[in-house]
Amino acid sequence: MFKHRRVRVATVLLSSWVLLAAVERWTEKASWSSAVWAGLLWSGVVAGAWWFAEWTQAGRFRAGAAGTGGGHRPEEERQLPEDRAGRSR
Repeated sequence: MFKHRRVRVATVLLSSWVLLAAVERWTEKASWSSAVWAGLLWSGVVAGAWWFAEWTQAGRFRAGAAGTGGGHRPEEERQLPEDRAGRSR
């Protein structure tokens, strides 16, 4: 479910909206209508930052991408030369 970026960003948007509206309501003593709108504004900022962070990292952590080890197979393990196999540092 969380494989797609849109789903993750929507989840961040909704959960931060609920959390930030509650913070506005109880800590700032705002009315519910203004707390909901302020929470929506700030959750949009949070979700936008989340989207931007994921967008700039796109492709870095995909399975099989260079340097991530995602395409690693057991038979590809690096073997130590015989003369170094028994030595410890």
